[in-house]
Amino acid sequence: MGQPNQEDKVRLRACASEVVSTESARAMLWFPVGIGVGIWIYFAVPNEPPAWTAAVVLLPLALTVTSTIRRLGTVAHSLTVAAFAVTLGYGSALIHAHAASAPVLSQMQEAGVEGRVVEVGKSASGAPRVLLDQVRVYGLEQNQTPDRLRISLTDVLAKTVLPVPGDRIRVYARIFPPGGAVEPGAFDFQRRAFFERIGGVGYALGPFLRIPQVGALPLSDRFLIALAKLRGEISQWLRETLPGPDGAFAAAIIVGDRSGIEDAEEEALRAANLSHLLAISGLHMGILCGLIFVVVRSGAALVPMIALRYPVKKIAAVAAILAGFGYLMLSGITVPTQRAFAMVAVALVAVILDRPAITLRALAVAATIILLNRPISLFDAGFQMSFAATVALVAAFEVIRIETPGRGHRISKRVLLYMAGIAATSVIAGLATGPFAAFHFNRVAVWGLPANLMALPIMGMWIAPLAVVSGVLAPLELSDWALTLMGTGIGAILKIAAMVAGWPGATFPLQQWSGTALALISLGGLWLALWRSRLRYVAIVPILIGLWAMGNPPSRPTVLLAPGARLVGVLGEDGRALDQRRAQSFAAETWLRRDGDDADQAMAAGRPALQHGRSWARANLENGWTLEVLHGRAANRTDLQKLCEPQTVLVARHGMEIDGPCCYLGATALAAKGAISIQATDYGLRLTSAYGRGNRLWRPGLPDILNGRCE
Repeated sequence: MGQPNQEDKVRLRACASEVVSTESARAMLWFPVGIGVGIWIYFAVPNEPPAWTAAVVLLPLALTVTSTIRRLGTVAHSLTVAAFAVTLGYGSALIHAHAASAPVLSQMQEAGVEGRVVEVGKSASGAPRVLLDQVRVYGLEQNQTPDRLRISLTDVLAKTVLPVPGDRIRVYARIFPPGGAVEPGAFDFQRRAFFERIGGVGYALGPFLRIPQVGALPLSDRFLIALAKLRGEISQWLRETLPGPDGAFAAAIIVGDRSGIEDAEEEALRAANLSHLLAISGLHMGILCGLIFVVVRSGAALVPMIALRYPVKKIAAVAAILAGFGYLMLSGITVPTQRAFAMVAVALVAVILDRPAITLRALAVAATIILLNRPISLFDAGFQMSFAATVALVAAFEVIRIETPGRGHRISKRVLLYMAGIAATSVIAGLATGPFAAFHFNRVAVWGLPANLMALPIMGMWIAPLAVVSGVLAPLELSDWALTLMGTGIGAILKIAAMVAGWPGATFPLQQWSGTALALISLGGLWLALWRSRLRYVAIVPILIGLWAMGNPPSRPTVLLAPGARLVGVLGEDGRALDQRRAQSFAAETWLRRDGDDADQAMAAGRPALQHGRSWARANLENGWTLEVLHGRAANRTDLQKLCEPQTVLVARHGMEIDGPCCYLGATALAAKGAISIQATDYGLRLTSAYGRGNRLWRPGLPDILNGRCE
């Protein structure tokens, strides 16, 4: 091929200029992406960086606000703004981590615990659970006492006479330091508890006792306690007015109380991809604020004196913001609701400022606010899925304009267009959130689209309006009829969920796949959504690579050890075999789910790959090594030395330190490593610790102890 002629060069320059002019106006949409990258960098480094490194944000900030960098051209300025976004995210995460630092229990202990109830919920086993602040642990110095404790109330009486927020209670409990991930790479509760200032978890060993509050409470505390009590009263009222699953569903969507949802209903909603209806999210906040906006604007427009003299649209937007804020308070100010309110509030403020309400710029502002306010949100499945769905919908409807039916259109056409909008919304949102749901929950709801097509109109056109009417009429004690009708709609959604969950192949499990693949799909999706020139089609490359990696996940660990080796799992030909039928159920459920295995724990405990008894377990690994596990305290040095043979992994939960030719994991090594995965290879074993090797604020570094040969 010959060299391009002058005409080709001119055409190439014109094309490049068009791309730059088209995309330069959208470059700021990448600002929250840069913040997210900076947050990820902070959490990814193995050791806690010095606090002074948060100041790195000052250099790109100084360059960004000066005019010098602008003279260097668009590219230089864009790179500087990108550097500012990344360093801002990094600095924000670092500052929030240091601000959240609080005492954490160093070891398990049984003690009298006293504290104020902040929140009442339900544990995974169904037991009532309270979150306490203003904590006092008898026998523990105040500077070693956690700011917050989370305790399950196991007493029978507690299931019928629960404490309420604001109560001060005393209980004798067994409390532990917050546990880490049950597998390297899995959800890390220890990190999450750190940022929520929860320094210990446990369960009561007896009944709780209400005790009087000493001293006057600050006004802010009295307000929050009154709000929590109001939430509890509304939840109780809803469950009494609508007995059974309908009332529990109503309490979940109105005040965020999901404690009454039974496992069967929740599982059916998950299988039908309708569980998002339970969480107070952008859907609920959008429906509520949209209804208030339409009602206030339409009502004011009916009064000529108001419509002609006042900016009705802006008044309606203010009313919708106030309604959304009230909903935020009523729902307990949970993180998902904060996120939903931020997104809706940004859109309504745009209406007040005579700007387009639903744009990618508004979403970028909302994402920036949320990430800077709570950097750990970046790793929440809810944050990722809600923004993925919203970005995809806004970007798609920027390109695909759906005709809005006017007054002259027939009702049938309006209904068809409404249903077409729901279908398009469900398809686009489903495609956008699918990879995140598959990554975090390891299964796909096959019939989610038809389930949402049936359920969303009921939610938007029946349940939500009646919930608003009930709220308005409740002070007048005239809301029973509205609640009864709302319960009819809720019952219809629950029936749809049960029906769809019973369809053949409603769900299928997925093996855990790479976070790198998810990052590639996310980058490709953002690239496709945020750019507008033909440059966006480059996104196909990372998306296809990510999807290929999703379909070809890395092999699962041959052996998994829960923290302290309280549960052992060995991968065999028919799936992972476990050594416990009931104990450590959360770890067992997590392992099997990430294996893509839909067996329950009892079934996995009966598999032949792992032989086990009351205090021991044994397995022959595929590469010729042997796994020996001792749970009991009776093993002495002589017994351990006999078992410590070449090509043997010897795990002793309470074992003393020994020397020998085996790969030995005793009590000290298990405490230092947390959960452990072991991969059998042709060259030996590859061990990975959930704690890694570094020292972080939420995970103080421990000596990396490992005795013997593991290769």
